[in-house]
Amino acid sequence: MTLMYFVDLFELDSQAQQKKIATFKMEEGGSNRVEVEGDQYHPAIENLRGEGIFDYKNATPSKLYPDDGLSFLENLKYNFRSGYLSASEVQKKTAPTP
Repeated sequence: MTLMYFVDLFELDSQAQQKKIATFKMEEGGSNRVEVEGDQYHPAIENLRGEGIFDYKNATPSKLYPDDGLSFLENLKYNFRSGYLSASEVQKKTAPTP
């Protein structure tokens, strides 16, 4: 069994309904790189790939990118916490090993 960490990113659509736009996931013991499933061309996704996100959890003056693994996942909820865009807590699930 493989342990997966993931965070869902949501936005409000034109009818004020929450819609999932992406899932960020990372396999424990793997490359530590966070993969993105969903709308690859959404402005928020393109922006975080190019600009990174701030490390609010550890209060360091640095930016994090998908290559930063679990630290990146843990900080998504602090970077996306508006009424329009929001990120879930880091969640875990097990998946069968291929």
